[in-house]
Amino acid sequence: MKKVCIILFMGLLLVLAACTEESSENPAEITDGVEIPAIQLPAQTTTADMVGLIVYNGKIYTQTSAVIRAQEAKALLGDKLGTTKGTIDEWSAQEEFAKELASTIGEMDVYSVKGYDKNFRIMAYQEQNNIPYAEFYEHLNGITIRSGEDIFGKLHLVGNVASARWRTFSERDHDMDRYHKISDEKTVNAFLEELKDTKPFPRKQQSDPLNMSRNDEEFRELTLQLLDGSTVTLIVLKGGYIYYGLTDVYFEMNEQVFSEIWNQLK
Repeated sequence: MKKVCIILFMGLLLVLAACTEESSENPAEITDGVEIPAIQLPAQTTTADMVGLIVYNGKIYTQTSAVIRAQEAKALLGDKLGTTKGTIDEWSAQEEFAKELASTIGEMDVYSVKGYDKNFRIMAYQEQNNIPYAEFYEHLNGITIRSGEDIFGKLHLVGNVASARWRTFSERDHDMDRYHKISDEKTVNAFLEELKDTKPFPRKQQSDPLNMSRNDEEFRELTLQLLDGSTVTLIVLKGGYIYYGLTDVYFEMNEQVFSEIWNQLK
């Protein structure tokens, strides 16, 4: 059976500029999956380049494309894990990454997230003048991905979607609040189920299909509002490619399942 590919583009490099450079930190295909290297501090960075990150339990968690509405975040607060130290900046040495709760976000309380593995996702949360602020951080570096289950399964998407909607490239590029609702819940869940069984491959810079797909015919932003109040956004390309966040891995999916979801995005 013919197959199409799903790309997981989960940017877990510390510096956005570093993503364009060839280095030993690229993902590597192994016998049973793809290895995503641990974050390393580049030789030169600027404040503008720094990505939000937190060091917890020896792992580096970075900002993610999944978000939580601040007013609903409190219900997801699990155990308090500590308070971050704003010790990582553009002048930091690599050894700063070994310090527990070092971060680029200043001082904020950090919690586990109810319903999610704290080895995958944690939450920075605080209230100022009774106004809540919340942001997810995910550990998606220094790991081996053997199937889509290792990423998409941790997001708990199947059977947990309250609504699904999409918009085109130009609507997204111009930050237009123009979304199109998907009413076929069965097709959405079939697609999300299939994500977990896909096979990973390392993404190579010169073969990134996104480069040629920034148009309204091939590009869709798929937004999933989950029952717990969180939102997961995927970038879906007509050729069968899907991105979550920013790291260089793609997954291969059965074409029939993908074509059914794409038909909902027209």
